[in-house]
Amino acid sequence: MADEKVKVIDKTENKIDSVKSEVPQMKLTAESIKDRLALIPERTAKALNSLKEVKEAFSLPVTMSGLNQEQRNNLNMAFDSAGGFNAIYESLTQHAYDLGQYPITSFVGYGVLQQIAQQGLIRACVQTIADDLSRKWIKLTGCDDSDKLEKLTNLLRDYHIQDLFHKAVTTTGYMGGAFIFVDTGEDDLTLPLAVNDLSAELKGKDASVKFIVVDPVNVSPIDYNCIDPLRDDYMRPRMWQVLGRRVHASRLITFIENQPPILLKPNYNFLGIPQAQILWDYVIHFNDCRASTARLLNKISLLVVQTDMDAVLSDPQGLDLFDAKMEFLERYRNNDSVFVCDKDSESVMNVQTTIAGCTDVVRQSLELVACINRTPAVKLLGISPSGFNATGESDLKNYYDYIASKQELYREQIQTILKIIQLVNFGKIDPAITFEFEPLNEENKATQAMTAQTKIGALTQLVDRQAMSAEELREAVRQDQDLGLNFLDEELPEELQQATQTDLMTDDPNAQHGNMFAELMQQKQNADTGNKNSLVDMAQKTFNNSNE
Repeated sequence: MADEKVKVIDKTENKIDSVKSEVPQMKLTAESIKDRLALIPERTAKALNSLKEVKEAFSLPVTMSGLNQEQRNNLNMAFDSAGGFNAIYESLTQHAYDLGQYPITSFVGYGVLQQIAQQGLIRACVQTIADDLSRKWIKLTGCDDSDKLEKLTNLLRDYHIQDLFHKAVTTTGYMGGAFIFVDTGEDDLTLPLAVNDLSAELKGKDASVKFIVVDPVNVSPIDYNCIDPLRDDYMRPRMWQVLGRRVHASRLITFIENQPPILLKPNYNFLGIPQAQILWDYVIHFNDCRASTARLLNKISLLVVQTDMDAVLSDPQGLDLFDAKMEFLERYRNNDSVFVCDKDSESVMNVQTTIAGCTDVVRQSLELVACINRTPAVKLLGISPSGFNATGESDLKNYYDYIASKQELYREQIQTILKIIQLVNFGKIDPAITFEFEPLNEENKATQAMTAQTKIGALTQLVDRQAMSAEELREAVRQDQDLGLNFLDEELPEELQQATQTDLMTDDPNAQHGNMFAELMQQKQNADTGNKNSLVDMAQKTFNNSNE
């Protein structure tokens, strides 16, 4: 759509004309392509400049384990002879790259991520997810020894595992991954750490352990398998380097989210795609919309002065007088001022710029950030939902389901920490001990009462129809966590054991009176039989009378 420009015309026309400026159609030139390519990171741009640089960028890395220099060169030559490098350079991806479409994304680097982590909206997105992942924490289950579970729960509190978990998932959101270092006091960190009942390092009266969160900016892989995808350690480093110290992978509990494709794992330090990097593009667009709308407010009102410009330019003092008049008009431009102009040679008019729809554009760009973060606007931004009978409860329920699924990604890490704490403090691992994440989406009391009433009513109907016994009813009620009756004993009290099933008080009136229903049915059958016999006798008597 062509833009409209307002121009100041000569006094003889005495009006404002709206003319349409012709917007030249964008042509694909070398300069335009160069401007577009300027948006691409320098490292990525250089990698595809020539076929030689493509070979240098996409050759096998020097850090690849299991191959020496000669083997890597042979594999590179085989890939080149098969046309692999030419396919990269002359592919559709290269064509789109030449057009400035930026189809290539890569890891932006930890230095950039450290700067992005300071952005307010990025922090709100990452912190909201991290807070909800660790807010309700866990509940230990699976063991009949309640004292042991209580002691283990207190040990989790003493080791500050909840705070460590929160810090680890927060770092994962910013950096794509994080590590929890298991410090047992061992000097040789290249030795593997065995987390089982045979571990000599984690057992004994002198055994101790500490857990330390390590930022991935300090960690880099050393030894990893990238040649045999049939092994379970494919693209999983066996050894890490932490600022010059070699550390076995078993001593670092790894947190990863947003797993990248297998070919990009080395680019992301064998961790995940940072959530901050995913959000950054959408946050940039939101900031651009917000800043553009703010600039529009400064131009919402334009004061147009119509005057004789020929007279102003021809008079030696004309420009000075004109500037003084414009400065005077600008200084006293408010609702309380009065501007006087020549009726015949001058006029003043105000042109208003509409801002309708700008709020919707800014709001939509902000909601898109929340959408990418999979967080409802009412949770992330505090924006109340609009519409008839809108409460936002369904959005929160879906969000809590997403949090629950995200918590399961870290179950193995938390279970490993539980095993380590058991070995250090109890000397052995109880395989029955596990945990459940406390649900975030709790029903209100009224809803819980209605749910419990419905469940008990359904179980009672099964007892009335003799589909289950009283003992089975008691066990079902005791095991249902929603009913809150788990304090009941497994066995029935003596007074209930002596009572029969039909003596139990239920909603069925027949069951409250023993076998009354069966007796009534028997009486009805006897009555029907008697009526049938009487009808036969009456028919026989009628037949005899007719014969006589």
